[in-house]
Amino acid sequence: MPGKPATAAKYLFIGSLLCLSPGLMAQTFDNQGRLDFNVHLQSVYSDWRYANSRQRTNISRAGFGWSETLSPGLSGGIMLGYLDLGQSNNPLDAAKLSSGYYGGLQLETQLVERRYLHLKLNLSVLYNDSQNQAGTPSINNIWIQTEEKLQARIPLREQLALRLALNSYQLRGEQRSSGSVTDVSNFRQDQNIGYSIGLDVLVDPDASIGFDWSGGNRRGGRLYFRRLF
Repeated sequence: MPGKPATAAKYLFIGSLLCLSPGLMAQTFDNQGRLDFNVHLQSVYSDWRYANSRQRTNISRAGFGWSETLSPGLSGGIMLGYLDLGQSNNPLDAAKLSSGYYGGLQLETQLVERRYLHLKLNLSVLYNDSQNQAGTPSINNIWIQTEEKLQARIPLREQLALRLALNSYQLRGEQRSSGSVTDVSNFRQDQNIGYSIGLDVLVDPDASIGFDWSGGNRRGGRLYFRRLF
């Protein structure tokens, strides 16, 4: 399915830019009672453990999410998007590259909100499905991932902030092959603890753009665009 990830990323990028109005005087976000919308592009790799092997797994995502205030200090929302999964050393040719979608829910609570520190706890669960029906046998990967993330945002300047996070990440799923060979192989994430560091740039009072780099359980980067309505 060549070109499809690039096309999805292109339209998501254009859509996110439409969310960002020209720069105005910067000020701190206050999303109480407002809709928080974001577009994200991510590319990471990690190790998945099967019964008799360990596979280096690359995942690229292009998606969006939004959340709303449920009560003071607590918000909840959804995440949806497109994904590519690559395992270049998988013995099944169809499993070397598959594409699909993901969707899930998240909850976030504000622990500390001070002038020089914003600290949040984020809980999420994500359903993922990738397929390659062109090969023989055909492949369908289905997995559930849950994550608990402690996030800190530290303002450096009026329009610039440092983002730090520590997370615990659990992933379990199945690789289902069907055709001349029919089989189900269970897999799980090989390492659970991870971290990330990044920068967040406020481009107007209600919009920001940022990136972060992650290590530990997943290694790679993420670019995001965010706007409050």
